[in-house]
Amino acid sequence: MRRATVLLVAAVALATACGTGRIVRSGQVDTAALEKVQRGLELVRGLRFTSPVPARVLDDAEVAALIERELAREFRPGELDRLGTIYGRLGLLTAGTHLEVALRELYGDQIAALYDPRTKTLALTAGGLRQNTFTMQVLAFFTGRDLLGELLVAHELTHALQDQHYGLPTTARPLVDAHGDRTIARRALLEGDASLASVAYLRGGPLDQATVQRFSEQVAVVPEELRARHPDVPEVIRASLAFQYNTGSVFAATAYLRGGWPAIDAAHRDPPTSSEQVLHPAKYFASRERPLEVALGGTEELEKSGWTRVLEDTFGELDIRVLVAHGLDALRAGDVAAGWGGDRCRVLMRDEAVVIAWLSAWDTEADATDFAAALPAAVPDARIERRGTRVLMVVAPDTRKLVERIWTRSRVSAGG
Repeated sequence: MRRATVLLVAAVALATACGTGRIVRSGQVDTAALEKVQRGLELVRGLRFTSPVPARVLDDAEVAALIERELAREFRPGELDRLGTIYGRLGLLTAGTHLEVALRELYGDQIAALYDPRTKTLALTAGGLRQNTFTMQVLAFFTGRDLLGELLVAHELTHALQDQHYGLPTTARPLVDAHGDRTIARRALLEGDASLASVAYLRGGPLDQATVQRFSEQVAVVPEELRARHPDVPEVIRASLAFQYNTGSVFAATAYLRGGWPAIDAAHRDPPTSSEQVLHPAKYFASRERPLEVALGGTEELEKSGWTRVLEDTFGELDIRVLVAHGLDALRAGDVAAGWGGDRCRVLMRDEAVVIAWLSAWDTEADATDFAAALPAAVPDARIERRGTRVLMVVAPDTRKLVERIWTRSRVSAGG
């Protein structure tokens, strides 16, 4: 699901706040106001723009066309339907959920502004400028000027700074060699930095500890607001979006309190490699806990006999939280997922039939036992085996020989 959720934010950034403001006048971006925000952002963020960032306003039809282009660019015909089938078999989507429809609903409603690293341009959306989004609480820090438009633009211009100094991705890895957990970990850093920088811009200078703490508390409401606003969008999609803004903001705030903007810049040069490191900042900043590398084997005979590999990805702690929450409360699901060490999932298809092989590695045998016990509630027809700190889940028409081949031919090693 991470791959499906990241497809748009790889090219655009979802705004953390929006509203009318003097940045836009009569449907056009005020160039002088935009340049003023750029200068103020440079001062507080400590990075200089190396080139101008052109800006424009998109109307509703242009936003719809943007989403259409991104879907066509990131997915070949039929891929979203296949992904929906796969995630349904994993218990991440309920029966009857159409993945493409859910993505269109969420992004069509939430995109208020965007920076596109392909064209190096900034855009605000007419629809976004007409509504209030889920982090308006941030504005409670401030009184006086109408700061909504400036906050929105400062957030997206921070993405332009990130792109100019550290580079933003412009393409996604193929579905058969995806690393979604690593991708969303970096995405969380990007969004957390941009959210914190936009607050610093409005403050006009360094942030004290009390302000950073209050900011972290305010963004904690993002998951509930998304759930209330989009009850029909699957939780795994909402969770991935919320993670980027609320958990990413807490991660960036942790870095800032440790060493100011230089600490955040250092994180961009050596970004987090798992959602685990973002969810538990101590596993990045204090004692780096790198994810284990899982190399799957054992499906070669199936692929030679006509099964096609359609997906290979890493779920990570974040998606596992969502998955095991089927039979557990949120607190217990978080505890179970926190023992994650690494994983790899491979999916094969032949016509409408699906084979899923998912091998995960856990910190302790107790963690592996807890996860294996939680899986059947989400995937009741899967074969699940635990050997030491490893858990293998297989969904296939015939699992007898396949399970042993996967155990024999797969490898788990320390991450780099």
